[in-house]
Amino acid sequence: MTIIYIDSLALLNLIINYLLLLATARIGGIGFNRWRVAAAALFGAGYAVMVWLPGFWFLSGFFWKALSCAAMAFIAFGGVRPARLARLGLLFIALSFLLGGAVLAIGLFMGEGVSGGVPYIPVDFKTLFLTAGLSYAVLTLAFKRLGRHGPGETADILAVWDGRHIRVRALIDSGHTLTDPISGAEVAVLDRAAALTLLPPDAAALIDGVLLRDAAGVMELMGSLGFGARFRLVPYRAVGVDCAFLLAFRPDGVTVGGKKRPGCLIGISPTPIAEGFDALVSPLQ
Repeated sequence: MTIIYIDSLALLNLIINYLLLLATARIGGIGFNRWRVAAAALFGAGYAVMVWLPGFWFLSGFFWKALSCAAMAFIAFGGVRPARLARLGLLFIALSFLLGGAVLAIGLFMGEGVSGGVPYIPVDFKTLFLTAGLSYAVLTLAFKRLGRHGPGETADILAVWDGRHIRVRALIDSGHTLTDPISGAEVAVLDRAAALTLLPPDAAALIDGVLLRDAAGVMELMGSLGFGARFRLVPYRAVGVDCAFLLAFRPDGVTVGGKKRPGCLIGISPTPIAEGFDALVSPLQ
């Protein structure tokens, strides 16, 4: 007879789910909201507990497991485009298989294992954290190379404003289709810190001193500095954001991968760009 300790079951699955979702975001090359990732991990842990409650054993079936994975991917990354969300969901499932195999292997080695189709280690919390930590290490080492972006997926972006210029590494994302609804110009997205080094001191100080999430408020203040004609608001959607406005500006010129992007605007990201990059651009034309 197997004795299931619900607290250990929930905690282990919460840790594993959180690590899996983090790995999915990093390998998928997207930004993420840690609160949404945590909420998705908590949902998965709740599902793991439900499987063992009387009257809910049917949830251990393949259909319900697949539905649970889809729900977790949606909770964590629901702000991205449907096609990309589907790819992230499949990546999450693939990583789940890999990590599940690692957990099973370590569990068997230590005389423990998996029960009811969900990772379970009885009550030894040292074993619990060791299993989760070693599994994540295996996952990270196995996919470290795959998580890197090739030459065709990255490029240097050069932006110029009144003699000042910056050159940063940009991620080329086929899912990035942000454009200015008025002019139709494409909008590259730049990390806030990088943007502050490019903008005139007065404008940079204003952005640095005001919450960038209040893009409309910053836009109004820009007019008082005489920069109103260079700035505009661009509607966008992102992970955790149904609809908002991105503060964007028109530099003197933008070059991506050595090729000029005439009319390209630069949006200032209120959150970090993908890990290892300071800008996000659409594919080279």
